Amino acid sequence: IIRRLLSGKKRPDGIFASIEKYAITTYQVCKELKINIPRDLKIIGMTNLRTAALLNPSLSTLSQPAFEMGREAASLLIKMIEKKSYAAANDIIVLNNELTIRESV
Repeated sequence: IIRRLLSGKKRPDGIFASIEKYAITTYQVCKELKINIPRDLKIIGMTNLRTAALLNPSLSTLSQPAFEMGREAASLLIKMIEKKSYAAANDIIVLNNELTIRESV
């Protein structure tokens, strides 16, 4: 899919890879197609794993606060059980993500 996308006439100027495996595959395809990262294509990956900084150019990432997400989900579930109501399921919870800018953008 990535090869087809990057080989087309209307190539995107950026890709957001939902998992790091997709970002790595995109890097490989870019190398094969001689697409320069970040000049020709910008890439941002999800999760800030160690490999992100090791890629060349290093991968910019967006990290989600997984621990806080789990804590909030458990808290919401407990509220729903105690109140025997799904009203708490409509609560809006905002958690901050962290964008780590590296060389891929």
